[in-house]
Amino acid sequence: MIAPRIASALVILVAGSLGALAARSAAQDTSTAATPKTDHAVGYYDARLQRVVIVGAPGDPKEGDRDSVWSWSGTQWELVTRDGPPGRVNAGAVFDTRAGRAIVSGGSRKAADGSTWHVVSDNWAGGPSEWRRIGDMAPLDHQSLVVDDGGNVIMFGGIGAERSGPWPGETWVLEGDAFNRVVTEGPAARGRSALAFDSKRRQVVLFAGVSGPSGSDQAQTFFGDTWIWQNRQWRRVAETGPRGRYAHGMVFDERAGVVLVYSGAGAHRNAPLEDMWQWDGSKWTEIPLSRPTPGFRYQPVMVYDRARQKTVLYGGIGGPADTWEWDGKRWRRVG
Repeated sequence: MIAPRIASALVILVAGSLGALAARSAAQDTSTAATPKTDHAVGYYDARLQRVVIVGAPGDPKEGDRDSVWSWSGTQWELVTRDGPPGRVNAGAVFDTRAGRAIVSGGSRKAADGSTWHVVSDNWAGGPSEWRRIGDMAPLDHQSLVVDDGGNVIMFGGIGAERSGPWPGETWVLEGDAFNRVVTEGPAARGRSALAFDSKRRQVVLFAGVSGPSGSDQAQTFFGDTWIWQNRQWRRVAETGPRGRYAHGMVFDERAGVVLVYSGAGAHRNAPLEDMWQWDGSKWTEIPLSRPTPGFRYQPVMVYDRARQKTVLYGGIGGPADTWEWDGKRWRRVG
């Protein structure tokens, strides 16, 4: 079985070749501030702590490993616990504002002996220091999670245990401790897309992602479409804008009132992207960037810090485990 942290045989070259590019894309820093030192973290804004939180650990996780949990003070990462949810890569995460808890869903990890990868089905709730297992689902990784206008945790897409066939395209809602499928038409099945809740227009925005191959050695689609989730229905609102991509960062900037997209990969063979765009509810506009920037990032953690009104970007697969902030005008390396 192909290591599940890589989407499929066609995308397997990306994490290595693009990861090497990511490692060279930002200047090295001599800061001694604490850092999680992981390239496969997930993140969310914890409304209780009023901080950005990331969950992850260095190296490839195996059965029996636990992820660590860190919070961002604005100047450094502070360790909350090394006894977080079981270790995993390529999971989904979000803060459930209605229940006052974080959700970490699915992902992949290695067998205890490190010999093989497998996609996992376990979901965890709680944080930042105490976690409990909630209802399982079918094995899934590379899914996207968000909280919608009704306070519901929504999950879309992802990649199942069967890597070479069609990928899931369902929409799920968390009810109590279990994800239940929402029967609705919507975006084509895809993994490594991104969701953000636009609190100004009270709607969830989905952008981009990559399709599963239709068969062995078949091409994949790199989506560049934009969809809105509102009133438990999907609606496509744009087919043009940023170049199609996947493994990108995306947040809603509450101060500016726009959705921000940064970096990601544009194709499976050496197509790193270093651009940044904003969605104002009707159209995409590219944001001109001045150096320095984080450079190319493949599946970074990107979270809006509501208390500090800044976007926080951390790490990315194969890249430096550093921290950057976007203040609405420029990027600045802060850790």
